[in-house]
Parts: sequence; C-alpha cells; structure tokens
Amino acid sequence: MKLAAKLTLAILLLLALLLNLGAAWLIGSGFSAQLQAAAQQNAATHRAECYQLQKAMIETPDLETQPPLVDRYGQQRTAQAGAGLAILSEEGAFLYSGTGMENGWQPVLQAVDAGEDGMTYAKEGAKIWQLFASPVQWQGRTLWLVSSCDVSSVFRLRNQQLEGFARLELLAFAGVALAVWAVSRRLTRPLKTLEETSRAIAAEAYDRRTGMTGTDEVASLAASFDAMAEAVEQRANQLDLAVHQREDFVSAFTHELKTPMTSMLGYADLLRSAEVKPEVRQRAANYIYHETKRLEALSAKLMTFMALDPEHRTLELRPVALSALSEKVARALSAECPVRLCWEGFEAGQVLGDEDLLTSLLENLISNGMRAEPKDGRISITAHRKNGQVEITVRDRGRGIPKKELERITEPFYMVDKSRARAQNGSGFGLALCARIARLHGTRLEFESQPGEGTMVRFTLKEAEG
Repeated sequence: MKLAAKLTLAILLLLALLLNLGAAWLIGSGFSAQLQAAAQQNAATHRAECYQLQKAMIETPDLETQPPLVDRYGQQRTAQAGAGLAILSEEGAFLYSGTGMENGWQPVLQAVDAGEDGMTYAKEGAKIWQLFASPVQWQGRTLWLVSSCDVSSVFRLRNQQLEGFARLELLAFAGVALAVWAVSRRLTRPLKTLEETSRAIAAEAYDRRTGMTGTDEVASLAASFDAMAEAVEQRANQLDLAVHQREDFVSAFTHELKTPMTSMLGYADLLRSAEVKPEVRQRAANYIYHETKRLEALSAKLMTFMALDPEHRTLELRPVALSALSEKVARALSAECPVRLCWEGFEAGQVLGDEDLLTSLLENLISNGMRAEPKDGRISITAHRKNGQVEITVRDRGRGIPKKELERITEPFYMVDKSRARAQNGSGFGLALCARIARLHGTRLEFESQPGEGTMVRFTLKEAEG
C-alpha cells in the first residue's frame, strides 16, 4: 500500500474514532437525560393514579369484590390519564388490564415483582413502555396498580439522531477522504521524487538530483540525499578516472618499453649477425647505450614512484634548512644546467619535510623548466613566508603549456610534446613523481601557464620553528 493511502486510511480511522466517540457521548447523554425526564414525569403520573385509585377505594368499598366496577374505573382512568393501567388483586390476579400491550400480562407481573420503588421496561414491536407498580391500601384491603407509559418517542428520537449522524458522517468522510488524499499525495510527492532519483542513480545516472528546497524534514532529507549523490558521482568519476589512468599507464609504459626495445633488438641483431662499417657499429652501440641508460632512469623513477604511494606511506617531517636545500639542488644540476638559476628567499628559514624528497621535487620542476627552453635563459625559484607557511614557486619563461593539458600533466607518462620530450630524455614521469612528493608533504602542486609566456608551479610547506 502506498504511503499516501496509508496516511489517508490512518487519518480516516482516527477521525471515525473521534467522531463516533463524540457522537456516542453527545447522543447518549441527551438520550439519557430525556429518558430520565420521561421517567420522572411518568412516575409522578403513576403516583397520581395511585392517589385516584385509593380515593376510589374509599368512595366505593365494594370496588375489589365487584369486577365490573374495577373494569369501569380502569376504562375511565385510561381514557382520562392517557396512560395504560392494570389493576391486580393482592394475590396477583388481574382485575383490569389496559396497558395497551397485546401480551401485557408478563411485563405487568415483572413490574409487580420489581416492587414499589422499581421501574421496568417492556418492548412490543416498535413500542417501548416504562412500567411502574405500587400497592394501594385502604382499611386492610390491597390492590396493585401498574402504570404503563409509552416512551417510544424518546427511543425513536435517538434512532433518528443516530441515522442523521450516520448520513452526515458518510458525507463528511467522503469530503475528508478526498481532501486528505490530495494533501497526502502532495506531502508524499517529494518521497516519490527521491525514489525516482535513487532509481536513476542506481541505473548509473549519477548526475541526477532531487532539486528540492525547503526547511522541513523532507527537504532536509532531500538535501542530504543530493549531497550523498554528489559524493557518489565524485567517487564514480574518481574510479573512472583511476581506471582510465591505469589503462593509460599500462599503455604508455608498454609503449615506452616496446619502442626502444625493438630498436635495441634490431641493432643488437645487426651487430651479432653481420660485419658492419665502423660508423654503423658506433651508431648502433651509442643508441643501445643511450636507450639502456634512459630505461634505467625510467625504471628508477618508476620504483621511486611506486614506493611513494601516499595511501600506504607517511613521512616523518623534520626541519630542513632552505639554504641547504637550494645548495643541494644547485649542486645536483650544475653539470647539466644550461640556464641560470635565480634563488630568492632561500637565505634563511626552515621548512618541515624530507630533505631528499624535496630535493628531488625541486630538481624535477627545474628540469621541466629547462626543457621548456626559457627565452630569457633563467629560472626563478622563490620562497615566500606567510602565516607559518612557506610558499615555494618555480617560474620559467619558456614555451608554456596549453590550458587543456594542465589537468593531465601530473599523470604518469603523460607528455605534452612526446617527440620533444623523448629527444630531451624525458619520460613523462617527473611531474607525476613531484605530485606524489607534494601529497606526502600535505600539499599539492598548483600550475599557471600561458603558451609562449612560460609556466609557474607553486606549493606550500609548513614553516619549522627555530
């Protein structure tokens, strides 16, 4: 059963319970009051009849012994009082019966058994009577007078009220049911939207959202659901990206191995199987040596890259002097550096990090700047202190990187210009390694580049005290 139907049914059941309890109390209390008032009035009439019978016994001493006299008296009083009467002897024999009931002898006897202070009811067909019985005595003589008062109108009025309420209740229920159903449908519409959206997301439509707004609990639930859907979409995109990156990694790695290995195998087979000219042999040996060194460097970077997985490794960060870091990097690059390195802000101060990894990070960033062939022949490396942080920036004025390439330059084996990178002994692994080193230090690389104007890379490290 739908929630809207459940809400409608629950509200209607509660309404029915309240209405019926209220109607039962209201009609019942009115009926009881009317019945009690009728009983008081009928009791007074009965007492008056007892007085009249006693008076007749005084005026007519032979009333009890002469049935025609009792019968004539009963008929007169029945006509005058408008109520039914029955007169019985002390032994319970009927002297007169004018109760208005066809089979009234048994109810009359029950009324006599109830005694002087009792009141009984009798029902015959659609009519209901109240019966009162009292002994009437005079000079040792006793007669029983039983009065039967018709109270059918009181019961009939109650039944009419019940029937009227039932009709009114049916009309009210029809109107309330339609109103409650419409309101329930409106209230549960957001839940239907949530259901449809969740099914769409389960069917891999991760960009679906409920789009609901408001301040109630359902709107809050929808907002939480949308936040969850956003997280699921991001996670799904991350997984897709990871799969694509893994496929690209395997493809690029295979290509990086296969291309030089094929050429090396061809040159080696040439040297092994035939006599060649000295210049050819020298060219083959040089190629084999050059590519072997490049593969050796690639394997070393790959091993380092795999070892620096941020998800499975943490670093013990220690104070590293900026001056020592700049001297170590400059010393490592001095032999092959075709440009001038301009250091600024490295004269004093310390950062928290791993000295060897930070050295490798700066070496790779500066090497990439050198491969960009800066037109002013210089690379600027600056350190700027601010609020307990040290921002390190490496800037060149080389070829620059197109904007669409910036998002992927830290992927392993990704090269903007593959032919130029291989000619400069590039492997497409340097920036991927730099990104991992940065993550291990709790930071990330930020790139700004403009084709023809150069590239800037910056990252932030915590400043060490002392």
